[in-house]
Amino acid sequence: MALLVAGLALIFAPPASAAVACPDPATVHAARLIEFQTMMMDVSVRCSHVGVTIGNHLNEMATAHTTMFDDARERVRGFLARAANSAGRPAAPASRHGDPLDRYMTMLGNRYGAGSTTPDRCHAFDAIAMSLVDRGNTDKLLTMVADSLIGETLLENLIGCPAKP
Repeated sequence: MALLVAGLALIFAPPASAAVACPDPATVHAARLIEFQTMMMDVSVRCSHVGVTIGNHLNEMATAHTTMFDDARERVRGFLARAANSAGRPAAPASRHGDPLDRYMTMLGNRYGAGSTTPDRCHAFDAIAMSLVDRGNTDKLLTMVADSLIGETLLENLIGCPAKP
């Protein structure tokens, strides 16, 4: 984990002559959606170890909001590539190993992989996933839930641009 953090710090650390711009609000929103989805996936894995299965509801939630999650990943991928370029680094190669989004997603997985896991918390997260499966609920509900559960995103933290109140 420490090596991963150090590697990303090198990617995002600008040389003395260049500064990496803070993400715009749409990119922060996209990062928050990605972080929420990753957190929910990690919760699902942890909850299965205490006998609460939420994976099916999580998959249905992801399917119900596929476009939002896909668009969020592409937006953050573009920001990460631009950040690397503005810091004087070449664009990432097409391979998965050079994809800054892949490294970012790994960091997110590590960030949420060791949360507190109790059956009650698992049932609460399952209720969140089920509410987001309902196609009658709009993408606005997903945004509200992600905003309420994810404060400062890892992206903002890495770039050094704290969330605005």
